[in-house]
Amino acid sequence: MNEKSSRSSLMNVKSRLVHKLLNKVFLFFVFMTIIALVFIIAVDRKIIEVPVIVTNTLGSLLIIFVSYALATLFTKLTVNSILNYFEGMGQIEERILMGKMYLAFVYLLATLVTFWQLGITIQNIAIFLGLITTGFAFAIRDVILSYFIWFILLTKKPFKIGDYIKVGEDEDMEGLVKHIGLFYVVVDPTPDTYEDYFKIPNKIFLEKPIKNYGRGKFRNQFDMYFDMEELPANLPSKVEALKEKVWNTLDVNVSFFLGSDSDGVKITVYYKSTYERREQVRHQITSMMLNELKPIDGQ
Repeated sequence: MNEKSSRSSLMNVKSRLVHKLLNKVFLFFVFMTIIALVFIIAVDRKIIEVPVIVTNTLGSLLIIFVSYALATLFTKLTVNSILNYFEGMGQIEERILMGKMYLAFVYLLATLVTFWQLGITIQNIAIFLGLITTGFAFAIRDVILSYFIWFILLTKKPFKIGDYIKVGEDEDMEGLVKHIGLFYVVVDPTPDTYEDYFKIPNKIFLEKPIKNYGRGKFRNQFDMYFDMEELPANLPSKVEALKEKVWNTLDVNVSFFLGSDSDGVKITVYYKSTYERREQVRHQITSMMLNELKPIDGQ
């Protein structure tokens, strides 16, 4: 299965889950509407007697249940069209984000209509929404921050699914991006296995720099140290021959730079490879260096 069909299957699964959830929500509001109607009819026909405040409360609840039932039915009938409209406009996470924003927008409209039907003024609605938003934001500020960062990752696109990234200077926080979620990003350091992936919390991406190596070949480097006695006298020609051999054998562009420090003579190696081959190529270059740069007949 190719990447496109895999993404399509994942989107279909998520679409079915959304419809299943909407079905349950719709049935809940319809059920509560029926119960409220039964009580109101029973009170109107004098079958039962309840205080006026209870009757008024039932009338308000009926408006709420009907409003949200209609909003749920509307989203159920239109959500697929919204997701299909954004089908060619980005990654699957972006389409999911648009779907969630659409659902939130519809339910917000339903809430405003409900307030209007209940006779609540615009000023009171604004005060109520302000108080609710402030309290809600304080209670779940970490969730809101994570959602905000998720939105930035999807819109600004510092990286995409399939990119190889490194977060900060810690080598334990690098690998292929497998999933960009609401609370964390799944990164896999070894894509050929499935047990060693890890999750990076979204807030980390605001605290540490991100290095994106992309999906193709990227630059790698490593150092090798030698004693002076371990290197051949004709080192420059040996290095040039080694570059040609690496190119012909591994099809890899490589550069060697000589230096020294307190640990001895240092050869810094730069090469380009895909993420999957980087360790294999490094091992092969190291083996070739040890074979080609050893002294010959004591030279």
